[in-house]
Amino acid sequence: MATNDFISNLHNEVLARIISDLPAIEAIRTTLLSKRWKDLWRYASRLDFDPKGVRKLYGDDIDDPREEISRVVKNIEIVLLSHKRNLISCRIVHLLSSCRNGDVEKWIKYLTSDKKVQELAFRCDDFQQQFYRRSRSGLGLNLPSGIFSCETLQSLEFTHYSIRSDSPFHHCHNLKTLKLYHCAISTETLEAIVSSCDLLEHLSVCSSPTRLKQVRIFSQTVKTVELESLRSQGIYLSTQSLGVLVLHSMKFQAKNLVIHAPNLRVFTATRKPITKNSDNITKIAEILEYCTHLLVSI
Repeated sequence: MATNDFISNLHNEVLARIISDLPAIEAIRTTLLSKRWKDLWRYASRLDFDPKGVRKLYGDDIDDPREEISRVVKNIEIVLLSHKRNLISCRIVHLLSSCRNGDVEKWIKYLTSDKKVQELAFRCDDFQQQFYRRSRSGLGLNLPSGIFSCETLQSLEFTHYSIRSDSPFHHCHNLKTLKLYHCAISTETLEAIVSSCDLLEHLSVCSSPTRLKQVRIFSQTVKTVELESLRSQGIYLSTQSLGVLVLHSMKFQAKNLVIHAPNLRVFTATRKPITKNSDNITKIAEILEYCTHLLVSI
């Protein structure tokens, strides 16, 4: 019985939108489907360079997973240069060597200047003992001052880095969302970054491998703050716009929780299930004891 290929008959813009939801590796492979699909990936609005997609494609039959991962990373520049339109978002999962040889800086400059990207996400992985092994200490981001000052950049996410300076965030006037996962960062650097981002609305800082002396956030624009699995002496928040505050499995002295947020409407404090390693996590009851004034105002 004859069948019609309804998908291939769709408009190019519709097909490009479908392809945009695929990992970059799989999006490029659609060129093998037919002549109709050739080069459509070049007009995708999103590119996701996740080397783990190699494992999903080939399973555990890969002779050398490291070689396959390296091959994907080496092709990132070729793919970006072959792509034909501006990007809404780009996500790159790379190896430690990409930080050392300057690739990360080169990718950021190209994506912000030539691709006018709106959402950027970077993750630095290594796999010395396993297929993927997290680098606990992270790798320092040595980026030029003001590299994130792109007019179109609205969302930025970093996972597994050491952020030693706020200078890359200088003149970062359009960024609205900043997410830092497993990033080593100091109290002073975090505070300076928030101050540099004039329009920042959403801030997430989760699982820093180093202890922060304090978490200090002073802003007139931040609306949502999420803090998770951080060790600190205290938390000091002062923002007129803050509407949502989430604290999850935090280790700090509850008496050193100071919040000035007259517009706060949602305050959530949770912790991981109790285990032998969770004794130092601040108890929810202690947090609530020092936040009764918030409960009344809400």
